[in-house]
Amino acid sequence: MQITDTQKRFIRRWGEMGTRWGIARSTAMVHGYLYLCRVAVNAEDICTALELARSNVSTSLKELEQFRLIERESKPGDRRTFYIAVSDVWEMARRILEERRRRETEGAVAAVNECLLSAKEEGDDFTVTRMEAMQELLSTAENVADAARRYPTSLFRKAALMGGKLLGLIAKL
Repeated sequence: MQITDTQKRFIRRWGEMGTRWGIARSTAMVHGYLYLCRVAVNAEDICTALELARSNVSTSLKELEQFRLIERESKPGDRRTFYIAVSDVWEMARRILEERRRRETEGAVAAVNECLLSAKEEGDDFTVTRMEAMQELLSTAENVADAARRYPTSLFRKAALMGGKLLGLIAKL
């Protein structure tokens, strides 16, 4: 795929944003590139287009597959694997949310629950109050992620778009 200047700028900036979100720059760049591809491409095409080492691209593809942000395709008569990104940005957001929840929030919930039990056993009311507040936040995040996973993408999109309006209505109460 021939990359335009605008596409190059997006891919570069997507890579920069990825680092702010804790994702390797090259992984975010590969994702940005695949997102802009009209057809599935193979790893060699990605290496050439982004001027990245094959090992870097392979690692990035594995990470993106774990997040379920890309899909594999095969082509008759070609032994290579081809990749294409999930094109629905709301479905992409749902998958990222679910994977981040699995990787990050689950462990945090367990750690906070453990600390809460310990603080209660020790009679440390201050720490109990802080841990309960943290537990509420993490439980809410878990509930949002779970709801995003259970309901169709179209409903997730509507709910996300309503978020600001809903907060505005609550603020008026």
